[in-house]
Parts: sequence; structure tokens; C-alpha cells
Amino acid sequence: MYQELIEQMQPKPKFNLKWYQGEDLYSEGTIEDIILQMIAENNPEDYTEAIYERNCWSVYYHLTHVRKNLLNWYPFKKDSSVLEIGCGLGALTGLLCDTCKKVTAVELSERRAAAALLRCRERENLEIIVGNLNDIEFEEKFDYITLIGVLEYQGNYTETEHPYMDFLKKVKSLLKPDGRLLIAIENQYGLKYWCGAREDHTGIPFEGMNQYNLSKKKVRTFSKMELQELIKASGFQNIYFYYPMPDYKLPEVIYSEKQLPQNGNMLDMEYYYTDYRTLVAQESFLYKDIIKNHVFEFFSNSFLVECTEEGKTGEITFAKLNSARLPEYRLGTRFTEGGGVEKFPLQCGNGAAHIRQTYLNEMELSQKGLKMCRSCFREGKLISDYMKADLAEQAMLNACMEGKEDEVYQIWDRLYQEILRSSEPVSWEKNLLYGFPLGIEPDEERYGPIMKKGYLDMILRNAFLIENDWYWFDQEWALENIPAKYILYRGIKFFYYSYPEVEKNFPIERILSHYRVLGVQEEFSIIEKVFLQAIADQKHIAEKMEFYKSSMDACIHNIKKIMSME
Repeated sequence: MYQELIEQMQPKPKFNLKWYQGEDLYSEGTIEDIILQMIAENNPEDYTEAIYERNCWSVYYHLTHVRKNLLNWYPFKKDSSVLEIGCGLGALTGLLCDTCKKVTAVELSERRAAAALLRCRERENLEIIVGNLNDIEFEEKFDYITLIGVLEYQGNYTETEHPYMDFLKKVKSLLKPDGRLLIAIENQYGLKYWCGAREDHTGIPFEGMNQYNLSKKKVRTFSKMELQELIKASGFQNIYFYYPMPDYKLPEVIYSEKQLPQNGNMLDMEYYYTDYRTLVAQESFLYKDIIKNHVFEFFSNSFLVECTEEGKTGEITFAKLNSARLPEYRLGTRFTEGGGVEKFPLQCGNGAAHIRQTYLNEMELSQKGLKMCRSCFREGKLISDYMKADLAEQAMLNACMEGKEDEVYQIWDRLYQEILRSSEPVSWEKNLLYGFPLGIEPDEERYGPIMKKGYLDMILRNAFLIENDWYWFDQEWALENIPAKYILYRGIKFFYYSYPEVEKNFPIERILSHYRVLGVQEEFSIIEKVFLQAIADQKHIAEKMEFYKSSMDACIHNIKKIMSME
């Protein structure tokens, strides 16, 4: 089938079959034919509609744009060459073509390679080679090499006494002296496995903990220490660990050894499972204690390791990727080792206009007299200095947990004052709500002051506290003719969503009532719903939620089942 498609579509990349042995050694079966057809029938990297029509794990996993989050923040040099070992169905190949000058992709399976070829059919800087890396002779060395979900299989494809080390030595021989190797692999002791998730490669729960003695397959992952020792024994002197969360397959946040999560960072994280039948614990409940006990690196679900013989590693220390939005609003934020913060578009050609608008919003707030973190708009990115200061959110959390009522209300009062300063008021009759078909009776007093322009991201998480001054940042969104109390309501709801434990000392209803928001929260929730619908990729969210359901009910069911066997 794919031979006919290739002939019909005449893809631009070079398709090299010189090293192909005539047999596909790795395959998921007929689902790959279905995915290949979907790739052929849709514009490259525009698969949301297609996934929605035929959603299952394999389709979602291979075609979702979230896969790109593993590397779309990494600072590849534009004039560089990259060797992608094990390109699969091309989930990352197009990204590499966008960011590097020349890409060479290697894939064992002709059918998978054909899918990558059709997916990247407009790329002229790509060559795809079908075959085993160990057989291929290259005429050049590369600036970057990627091993994404490949190292763990070398017990099958590298036939030596020490297959993993020998394979890495082979890979290292293909790098330039200052080249970089990027390895992504599951952690043998990842927290999801302790919770009962099936091992990704064998499908058997607790396989890694039992040292891969259950399936007897020639595939395995490693602990952090073991992986580090393996890489060093292969000749790489400089190694830097990143921790993609929830894992390297579908990452939302990239932590690193210099920027580990702190208590509370995991509260907004979503965790996915393809099979709930073996789960015995809910992953999200455990991270607070894991972080508090300083063992996050041991339990991280995956590793992304940057390796080099010469030069420095860890130029980027943290990245957060907002990929549930419509394409034009998908942005990433990354911290640089030098102390900079960069906000950038996740997709080439999209997002730069929204980043520029964020910069303009911040300039407008500065003109209104609010203190802002210093930033500039350059080359499609919003760049600012990293500030080592507490957030207003942290001050609020401390006050709530310590039961300091006066301080709690002082902080909420200060937030509301800052909101009122951010824009001039307009007539109450211009209230945005009156434009909605809700049958709302006009009321001059009910909604409080109406702002000519309301900056929706004036929440406690977006303000640093420095000597009693508030310094704002990350002001992406603004709406005209918006009640000031809606912005306050949004800040309160966001804080309580992130820290539900504060309910014990300060119930949210008490705070909303104090600011006379309790009676209008239904109308305010309608504004929030309309706003989120306008920026969110609703079909993508529906697709992912098939795999991101709460696991607590399943855990209870499975535990009861185990107990009944006694």
C-alpha cells in the first residue's frame, strides 16, 4: 500500500533502501497501515480532526502534536546536522527538519519509514534510511544524534556481549567531537510502575522491579544511576539529566537536575494510562512526599539525557509547554542557565503574534504604573530576566496554612487594588455580560467596576513580591469591558484549584462572599467558559481525556480484587 502512496505523492525527502534487509523487524501490526493512510489523507502535522474521528491509543500516540514537546524547547543550532535513530512514524522528524539544517533519519521498518516519509513529504532537508544502524556506513559525523525510545531495545538488535554499551559506543563514533547525544528512555523505577502501570515494553506490571525476569524479553530500561554509569562507560564525560513529566512520550513540563519540582508543582499535572486494570495507587497523590523527601530523580517516570564528550550541557534548565490550546496560542516557556526566561511559539509559523501581544499587554500595564518584570520582544520570543523572589501566591499559601486571616485579606485586597489600577473604568452599561444572550437584567451595583481592558492573568502566580512591591509578568490575555471582580474571581478560583488544602482554614465561599462575588459567580463562570472555549483546542482535549481519566476508582477496585484472593 505505502509503495503506491509514495509513487502517487512524490515526497521530496530522499528514501534510502540500500541497507534494508527485506524484513520489518518491529511493528505494531495493521494499525500502522491505518495511521499511514491517515497521514497521506491529511496535511502534514495537522491530524487533530483525523485523530478525533478514529481515536485509539496507537493513533493518538503516533499523531498527536504533544509528542513534539520532548524537544521543541531544546536549543538546536540552526545550521546543524542531526541523526535521528529510530524515527518511527515521524512524530519528531518534522520538528528536527524545522530546527536543523540537515536531518538523517534511520528506521528498522520500511512501513514505519514510509509513514515518516509521507508525514515529512514537503521537507527537502531530510534523508530517511531504512535499516539497522549497526549495518549502516555513514560518510559524515553529526552535530546531534537522538535516541528516543531506542536504547532499551538493543538487546535484540545489537548482538554483542554488552549490547547497550557497544551500541552507545557506535553512536558516539558518529558524533562530532563537540556533538550532542539526546537519549530518551523510561525509568526502570518510574513512579507509575510502582503504582501498578504495565511496563511499557513488556506489558507486565512490576516487571522492572523484578529485574525483567518475568517476560524474558531482550528489552530493558535502567535506573538513573545505572543509566549514568552506562553512558559514562561508553565514553561520554559530560551528562545532564532532564525529567519530562508525566513522561517523555507526552511531556507537559521538562524539569532538570538544576530545576527540580517543588512541593505543589505537581498539582496541575495530568497523568495518563492506557490500561487501568493493574493500578493500585494514584500517582498524583505521591509526588508531594517524594519531592519533600528529595527522591524525585529516582522516581521520575522518564529520563531525557544530554551527553557530550566536549563542551557544556544543561543550557536550558526548565521548560513548560502549553499544547492544549489552538495552534496560534500554543506557547512554551523555558529557563536558561544564564538566568533568562524565554516565551516562544511551539509551532513554526504560529504563536509569534500572540507572544507579541503578550509583550504589548505588559507594556500597557507598565504605562498604567504597575511594576513589571523587565522584558523584550526579539526574534519572535518574549525574553526576560529570571527573578529570584517569592511569588505572591507563595505568600498567600503561607498565610492560609498558618491561619493568618488579616494577612490573607491584605493580599487579596492588594490584588484587587492592582487590578483596579490596570485600566480605567467605563460605564457600567458596557459590561461584557450584557452582550451575552443570558437574559441578565442591567444592574449598576451588582458587578462592581467595569474595566475598559481587563488583564485576565493578574493572578497571584504571575506576580513576584520584592520589598512589598508586586512585579507582574506573563500577561497573555485581555478582554474589554470586563468586571474587575471577574479578574479577582479568576485569581481566587485558580489559587484554590492549585491548593485545595487551604479550604480547611479559609473556605473559598468565605473569600468570595467577602468580596461580594459569591452572588455573581455563575455569571462569571460563564465568562470563563466562553473564554476557555475560544482559546482551547477542544477536540484535542477530548482526544487526550480518553487516557487521562482519574485512576482512584480503578485503584480501589483492583485492591479489593487482590484482597478477595486471600
